[in-house]
Amino acid sequence: MLHSSFWHHGASELPLPVWWASPPALDHATGDHENDRSKSATRPPEAPLLDFLYPEKTLAFIRRLSAYGVDAADLRRRAMFGAGARQYSTSQWSPPGEGEGDHLDDLEAIRAKEEMDELLLHSTADDALRQLLWSNPAGKQELAWHLYSALTEPAPSVDFLCDTLDYLGDSDLTRTANRVLQVFDRIPPEKRRSSSYRIAVTAYVALKMVGPAIQLLEQASERFDPSRAGIDAVLKRTIQDDQWDLSLRVFKMFLKSADRNQLNLEAWRAFDHDRHWGPIFGQAREVLEPVEHLRNFLDHVEQFNHELNATKFDQRALRFFAQGYVPGVMSEVLNTPDPNEDYIYEFFSNLFRDIRARGIPTWTLYDYIIPAFLRMPRYRAYTHRRKIFLDLYMGWRQEHLDGHCNPPSRRVIYNLITQHGRHMSYNRVNAMVEDLRTFHPQDTFKLPIIRYLLRFYAKNGMVDRAQEFFQILQTGYPTVIDVRDLSLLTYAYARRVDVPGAIHQFKRITDEFNLVPDTGCWNTLLYAFTRADDLDGALECFNNCLESGVKPDLQTFGPILDLCAGRGDVEAFEALFSRAKQLNVPVETDRRARSGYVQVFLAAGDPEGAEQIALGILHSWQAGTFVNEQVTHVWNMLISHHAVARNLADSRRIYNQMVANKIPLNSWTYAALMRSMVESGLTSAAYKILRVTMPAHDIRVHAFHYSLVIGGYLRENQIQRARRVYHRMKAVRVNPTPASRQQELLYKGMQDLLNLREEKNKDPRALLVGVEEQLRRSLLSDYGQEIANDEPKFNRYIDSPELNNVPQGYFAIVVMLYTARGAYDIAKELIAKANKAQANEQNYSAPIALLTAAIEAQGRAGDHEEVERSWELVRTEANRLVKAFYQVMHPEPPKPEFDSIVDPVLKERFEAARIATNRRQILFRATRVYIRSLCAQDTPEALQRAQRTLHSLLSNGFVVDNLTWNEFIQHLAIRDRIIDAFTACEMYLMPSFPGWASLSPVYIQHYRRGYNWMELRHYEVKRTSIIPRYKTLVVLAAAHAKVVRDEMEGVGFNPELGGWAKDVLEQVAPLTIRAIETMPRTGDPLQRRYLSAL
Repeated sequence: MLHSSFWHHGASELPLPVWWASPPALDHATGDHENDRSKSATRPPEAPLLDFLYPEKTLAFIRRLSAYGVDAADLRRRAMFGAGARQYSTSQWSPPGEGEGDHLDDLEAIRAKEEMDELLLHSTADDALRQLLWSNPAGKQELAWHLYSALTEPAPSVDFLCDTLDYLGDSDLTRTANRVLQVFDRIPPEKRRSSSYRIAVTAYVALKMVGPAIQLLEQASERFDPSRAGIDAVLKRTIQDDQWDLSLRVFKMFLKSADRNQLNLEAWRAFDHDRHWGPIFGQAREVLEPVEHLRNFLDHVEQFNHELNATKFDQRALRFFAQGYVPGVMSEVLNTPDPNEDYIYEFFSNLFRDIRARGIPTWTLYDYIIPAFLRMPRYRAYTHRRKIFLDLYMGWRQEHLDGHCNPPSRRVIYNLITQHGRHMSYNRVNAMVEDLRTFHPQDTFKLPIIRYLLRFYAKNGMVDRAQEFFQILQTGYPTVIDVRDLSLLTYAYARRVDVPGAIHQFKRITDEFNLVPDTGCWNTLLYAFTRADDLDGALECFNNCLESGVKPDLQTFGPILDLCAGRGDVEAFEALFSRAKQLNVPVETDRRARSGYVQVFLAAGDPEGAEQIALGILHSWQAGTFVNEQVTHVWNMLISHHAVARNLADSRRIYNQMVANKIPLNSWTYAALMRSMVESGLTSAAYKILRVTMPAHDIRVHAFHYSLVIGGYLRENQIQRARRVYHRMKAVRVNPTPASRQQELLYKGMQDLLNLREEKNKDPRALLVGVEEQLRRSLLSDYGQEIANDEPKFNRYIDSPELNNVPQGYFAIVVMLYTARGAYDIAKELIAKANKAQANEQNYSAPIALLTAAIEAQGRAGDHEEVERSWELVRTEANRLVKAFYQVMHPEPPKPEFDSIVDPVLKERFEAARIATNRRQILFRATRVYIRSLCAQDTPEALQRAQRTLHSLLSNGFVVDNLTWNEFIQHLAIRDRIIDAFTACEMYLMPSFPGWASLSPVYIQHYRRGYNWMELRHYEVKRTSIIPRYKTLVVLAAAHAKVVRDEMEGVGFNPELGGWAKDVLEQVAPLTIRAIETMPRTGDPLQRRYLSAL
């Protein structure tokens, strides 16, 4: 019948309930989106016709009336009850298994029906279903439903119904919601399991019937934990619909249940968020646009802040709701497939600001998200971008200091310590350690973090901090100390190149702790000798290690192989390599040993052989034997070798091979490229790599990169550009190293000298204020920590590692600057200070750089006795550095000294000398200054000593550079030692003489300085070239002219040589005579000075 109101009122005055005007939720509650009635002839036409004449409620009623069938009364009754009635059963006109419409796969149903028919041939539906439930196969829910529908037993047992429901619930409930609800309805409420409630609640949510789902969840919460009864499905739906009142109502239900069950939510920690909160908010992560829903939640909190904080329970509910819900959204943002780091940074910055503004506690959110950042590789790796996790930590720290939240947790601080320690951020690590002490004064350090900090400080040579944490370990955990902890103290001193300190710590293992050093302890001590470049001590330690009975491993042979590779001693390297293989040490697959092969060939002057070995390593890497960093290191060495040799083309070739073979690039790859450019005079191009290319690829810039650019600009005399790079380096606050501090001193010195020149201050006693201030800062720094840094060195020459904490190399630069200024007294004072600092050190020897600077200052001051003493020191130190394994194993007796430097046997002795191949030039600067000092004394004894010195150097394999030879030959000629001068020139200089250039009055040539009028290109003159300089030939021409003039006057016959001097010279030095005779007569200043009488 029609509603009476319909007949007795006008269409616009129908007092019908609201549910008549809107389609009832149950129209499609059964999943029957297109049932049989929708296809019948009673369906109204689609056209609007005269619908616009009817009011909205009347039109809705007419449409509903036209679709009613025999079950209209029942359907209407269910709609009137709304969410308060049970609306889950399958529509009464649909038989079981039907009525799912397009949501069920018809083919699947047909197959399930066929399979059921086959099973029923041999069994009953009850037995077949029980067997199916027992075997629990995946994807057989359709068959289970057909078997359940075919049951003939009037009342299946409760357990059987529960098992059936559990199995049916393990499917897509959006398709089978009505089925599981029909089964659930047959289970008595008191017999329902928590899993039964969860399936039913999820089914209601799938039908978009949140009200019945909440009512059922409330019923379940009286017996079970709501987290096991489907609360996550309800929260997902309410959050998706932005129904925050319902969400909080449901969550409060959980909170009351937790209180009844005495569940302490305060003890739930952020690192276990997924385990604790996952059953509640796990599905909320799957909502669409989670960020928008989070913003809506925050807007809801802001709008209804008073109601949400009306009671303590409400405040508690809001706090825990945010604690459970917000981390899921943050995790979704963080794990975006294509992350936009700028957006992520802005999102988290604004999120915590908004949460704080709404009075929601943030410390649990900080505790969750900061470790989540640090678990992701892209945030653990170096980046030049802002560190969002660090900014969040600083915000948390400040909130606590302001009294608004709990302090940062130990776990977060530990994670940040390891993150900053991974990138050697000493200041950050120290700051985090202090925060740990401030925020957690009781039981501050646990065992894992103590050992990590002990290892971190040991690696960076910070012995005071290492000793401090070893004391903490010894006090708090005395029973767990083992040899590994003790060896870290040895390692700390080894990193500082403090051999006596390392030996002392090694002895403590036995003397103080009564433990037996293992292989690792011996390896650490051996590493200390290697860091000090002490071959004698390293071999002695190696032999003691073998005699102690420990089994050597890769780290035992590694340091010795490094010493061989650094000296270019191929023979010793291969012998040790073979010895390691005999002891079953896997050196063939070790990066250190294989890359050592490349290094030893480079040091021996065989880059082609080194490249062949590198190609073999590349093939091993491509086959999966080596990891990325190991093969990168090998190719970096090749680029660096060509860079130091000023071979830009080969450096670029090696780099292009790296790119072509997809070898990963790192900071030192770019450093090697930059050095090749700096050595070739392209410092601006190198600076562009530092300033643009490396940040664009998130490659870390170290102090060494800045040192290269500053040194390049200073060499090019571009002080202003060097200043900009210097200030940039200070602004980014890179960790300083000895190389960077030396470049800072050099920059400050050149700046001070330039200022004095502009002020026209010629007083040699004028102090270089900037240099001395920089030197003071350098001396106050922890030099031992800085020398522990593994960055390369900028200087080309080999020098002894400086021990302990007094950097004499810094004094060497300042002495050089004052010497250039002519302030010899100040230079002497600095030398005395540098030597005094280490006067009490056992077996101390000053570095060659300082001794060379001292020789130069003493020579210019005319203090030849001090020059002689310094020369003896520098020879002793050089002999130690160039010593090879053969010399250690077979010491040579002292060689007799001779005066002659033109003995043909001398060249053979030079080639046969068994010293480090790449260290033959170690004395070239000191030799030049010492020979100048001897020549300046103008006595026969000094000249004889100079000849003996050169003879000794050559016979021992040391290189004498081109300028030293030219100056000494000039001095011989000027001192009337004409035969010796011409013979030495013929033997050492003339073999590489390029000849004179063809002069043309219309062709302007730019000659290399010192090589005027010679057929030379600029790139043909290298550091190793031995070529007669123009001045040398002019001086020899003047001496030859004097010989010719004396012969014309009847003077110059030499009975010992059996002829006139002119004839003798033509016999012993024909090339020199030819060069003199063909020399262009240009009348330049040198010719006017020496050949004016011709």
